[in-house]
Parts: sequence; C-alpha cells; structure tokens
Amino acid sequence: MATNLEFITTASADNVTALELTNCFSDKYDVYEMYWTGNGSQNVGDLSWRYLDSSGNPFSNTCDQATMRMIPSSSYDEIRDTNSNPRGIYTGGTDKDFAMKFVFFNPFTSNYKFALMQGMSLYGGKSIFVQKDATVAHGIRLQANQHFTPVNVSVYGVK
Repeated sequence: MATNLEFITTASADNVTALELTNCFSDKYDVYEMYWTGNGSQNVGDLSWRYLDSSGNPFSNTCDQATMRMIPSSSYDEIRDTNSNPRGIYTGGTDKDFAMKFVFFNPFTSNYKFALMQGMSLYGGKSIFVQKDATVAHGIRLQANQHFTPVNVSVYGVK
C-alpha cells in the first residue's frame, strides 16, 4: 500500500457530544486515515462513530465489529458485536485523554465498507469493522455519551 498522505480536513470542538465531518470521503481515494484525539471529560466511557450519507444522516446500525482490548490490570478481553454502533477506544468513567487512528477502506462505494482502529486511553485496543450498508459514505460522525473537552480530528487520503 502507498504511504503518502494527502490532507483532506480537520476539525475541533469543545464541550460537545458529537462532531460531524461531512463530505470528507469522495471517489478521489480508496483508503483514508483519520486521527481522533481528545479528552472524554467526566463519565465518558463510550466513544462511537457512524458514517454519514450524502444528506448528512447517520447510517443505520448495521456494523459488525471485533475488538481486542488490552487491560493494564489484567490481560485482555475480546468484544464481538453485530448490527451495532461502531465503538472506538474505551476511556473509562473518569477524565481520560484518548487517541485513535482509523483506516477506512472504500467508504465511498455502495459495497461493504471496512475499517481498522487502534487506540489508547484507559485501555489499549485494536478493532476491525465491516459496514454492510450499500449506502455511499460521504462523511463521519464522532460521538460520545458525555461531552468531549475537547475533541480533535484530522482526515487524510492515502495515495
């Protein structure tokens, strides 16, 4: 795979529960990298994401996910979900910084869409996702169950 990244967009916000990047996917690239960092404030444990269609509406929950989490106080655990909201790294129930790198494969097609994630916060982890929706993805929505303070994201096309 090529390793040249071309900058597409960046966004940041503070004290929000969601951040949307519309029109960050196109037919110009087959592979995208996204870097998502921030702080989950208090009580954020659930970071998730969803593709957006051409109207900015989130896809339905048709994503399958497999995750391997590395837990510092023990060994690891496996998470397997079907037809669920794709989740990012787990930050825990207290004020935790987080960083994740995503690689999206062919989001701008009407075929299955695949993604990889690796990240670190309270736990470290790696995930693989498959989105079984035939809708073309134009953007992405990053969300949390509480407010981000702050959240930053950058998207690159891979040449």
